[in-house]
Amino acid sequence: MMRLRMAQEPAEQRNQGSLGVPGAESLADVRAPRRGPVYGSRFAAAADHPLVTQVAMDVMRRGGNAADAAIAAAAANVVTKPHRTHLGGDAFCLVWRKREGTIDCLNAGGLAPLAATPERFPQGVPTHGPLASSVPGLVDAMLEVYKTYATRPLGSLLAPAIALAEEGFPVSERLAGALSVVPSFRDAWSGPLRDVFLEDGAPLAEGERLRQPDLAATLRRLAEDEREGFYEGETAERIVKAMSEMGGIIAREDLLRETAVWADPLRTAYRGCDVYEQAPPSQGFIVLETLNILEEFPLAAWGPGSADAIHVMVEATKLAFADSRRYLADPLIEAVPVEALLSKEHARRRAAEIDPKSARRPAAASLPGDTTEFVVADEDMAIAFIQSIFAPWGSRVLVPGTGIVMNNRLSGFETRAGAANRIAPGKRTVHTLNTFMALRDGRLVCGGGTPGGDFQVQSNVQTLVAVLDWGLDLQSAVDMPRWVLVGDTLALEGRFPPSVFEDLERRGHALRRLAEWDGNIARSQLVAQAPGGGWAAASDLRGEGLALGW
Repeated sequence: MMRLRMAQEPAEQRNQGSLGVPGAESLADVRAPRRGPVYGSRFAAAADHPLVTQVAMDVMRRGGNAADAAIAAAAANVVTKPHRTHLGGDAFCLVWRKREGTIDCLNAGGLAPLAATPERFPQGVPTHGPLASSVPGLVDAMLEVYKTYATRPLGSLLAPAIALAEEGFPVSERLAGALSVVPSFRDAWSGPLRDVFLEDGAPLAEGERLRQPDLAATLRRLAEDEREGFYEGETAERIVKAMSEMGGIIAREDLLRETAVWADPLRTAYRGCDVYEQAPPSQGFIVLETLNILEEFPLAAWGPGSADAIHVMVEATKLAFADSRRYLADPLIEAVPVEALLSKEHARRRAAEIDPKSARRPAAASLPGDTTEFVVADEDMAIAFIQSIFAPWGSRVLVPGTGIVMNNRLSGFETRAGAANRIAPGKRTVHTLNTFMALRDGRLVCGGGTPGGDFQVQSNVQTLVAVLDWGLDLQSAVDMPRWVLVGDTLALEGRFPPSVFEDLERRGHALRRLAEWDGNIARSQLVAQAPGGGWAAASDLRGEGLALGW
């Protein structure tokens, strides 16, 4: 067990408490740094890059709806955050339509290629390289949203991303950090990635301009020919050629078969709200099962950031992850007992397994992820949209002549016999991507998500508890100190008071202290209906995002 040597901290830091404020021994003692939610009478948007938020807002101010804004934002994300998401990646979203009172769920996790048999991977699916890629689903997700809800021509929605790719944009601090590791990618198949994202063999520095002309041309083909402009034609031919030459297995037929899936969202009742999540193969049900377990405990009485609340939330998370590891799979191929797992009876049984004074050995929850999420809302619609290439820079494969970075989501499969998530041709792997929405009496009180691999569901639960149990506004909920399970370790941001660390250690948790604000475990973007009408939005201080309203 790790020993926390609080006495070794500088005296002035100890006297200020973990939040750097004199006498601050609990979260209720401090409000700084403090900013409130952003409000808008008609529109709101929040994304993890300021340019993406501005693109979304500009679309809505010019007469587009939230779906139009989502398509434009998804494309702009690809250009501005190429290490986190790309046209070679996946996407999931929830769409709330106020007038109809419905929530639609879109799952666009890519299919495994038809050649992806367990026998093809005797040593397991590699983490990087051409064999790590599933068929890209993001573009089909964008097109499904477009044909179902959008009102503007596709070309006009992709125009901002095309301009950003062609004319370039200043490299942010976070992107500069991601670019700094590209020179270390020395495999033969990462050569095209180095060619595009390095200049004379060196990464661009913060503030320098990144141009991606090949990506601009690919987006133009998509704008002109829609689905045929990506899954067929020149772009598809280049993807198949690159995969063949580099040793991958994505073929033309795989691209033609890729189809995003509309499904009923999962739902549970929690503290008087209806909470919705992505359907399998997303891990979203972990959020709902965890909430069901937590409903058996007095979180409101314990209060924000208390050791009692953290301990029970952590233990509930472990139990939900254990169920996920056992049962979760592609529901179109494997039976997933979602109804049983989300029953209140199952939650009560699981809650009875929690020892309030002692930690249990966790089910592993340590898959990393490099993802980005955004929310957009107009007068009648709100969308929570998450997109990813899985690991930083995905498979590290860039398709020459297209600017497309391919995902490494195939590495999420297992190859052992009997595993529910065992790889198979045409199957979708279990997905960390998920978004949520919570409604009370027909009003959206919180919707959004966060990047972070297995950390996503953990952070989303903490956000929902902060809003639904503790009554915090969106920005305060986002700004709360976060904890996360990483394998056998419970990692907590350094802003938690020393007394919380000491209490949790006494209960048997193996602890690790993180930075005060750790952008690796959460970068949430949230939206909700404002009490007086219109919208409230929030963007996580851990990232470089921006929330705007109008």
